[in-house]
Amino acid sequence: MNNIIFFRNDDVRNRLDDSLIELTMLFISHEIPITHAVEPANITKEVADWLIQVKTQFPNLIDIMQHGYDHTVKNKIQKGEFGGQRSYQEQYNEIKKGKELMDKWFGDLWFTAFNFPYAPYNLEAIKALDDCGFKVINSHFNSRISRRIFYRIGHTLNKGFFLNHHVSWNLNYYPNTKLFEIDVNTGFIKKYFNELYDCEMLELSDLKKETLEYIKYKTIGVLLHHRYHNNECKIKLVNEYLKWCKSVPNFEFWSLRNIYERFSTN
Repeated sequence: MNNIIFFRNDDVRNRLDDSLIELTMLFISHEIPITHAVEPANITKEVADWLIQVKTQFPNLIDIMQHGYDHTVKNKIQKGEFGGQRSYQEQYNEIKKGKELMDKWFGDLWFTAFNFPYAPYNLEAIKALDDCGFKVINSHFNSRISRRIFYRIGHTLNKGFFLNHHVSWNLNYYPNTKLFEIDVNTGFIKKYFNELYDCEMLELSDLKKETLEYIKYKTIGVLLHHRYHNNECKIKLVNEYLKWCKSVPNFEFWSLRNIYERFSTN
């Protein structure tokens, strides 16, 4: 079977940035799907209308999913919007309100997949997500041997959360839920300097190396944050990486929706 690679772009919110437009058009020019993760409480009509326009024009290249609720840190134990000390009910309320906003803005054009801002979550957050009727949780899979051993133990125990850490169930249903898990593996950013636009990017050679580390698995998920790709050099990095990906034998480019439809019924 060929290797499937997909791309998720986080933090689509209140500004129709040049970086959002340029990044999206770059993927379209390569005929590679990109999934935009929307902050439902923060998105504006201008951004939503633009996403609808490009989704309508390029339905197979644009996916839209939910990224938390309002992207503010509320988990005081670990930096995050969900998880930590937060209760089931308060997390359920925000996830549900976010889903209602996604329905309001996008109707049936968005895919009911969800990822947690800043990554942390707890079992109450998972239960809330499941009870709100989402199809996919988009989390993280790490190929380090220590993590794979940890995941194997979690699978043996049928746990999605073990010793206060996430257990990846990539391309399987999260235990005791109707949530199908599709995980991200790597990304362009090596280090974030702030929440605005400043970061250190990986070198292209390092991106290639990290990508090839996951070639033994069925899917490779790559994370972007469009606002950090805010100059010609950073956009060029994405362009060179996409050109390289297209040159790799047996790479296929799918959306989250396509992956769910292909693997969730196996």
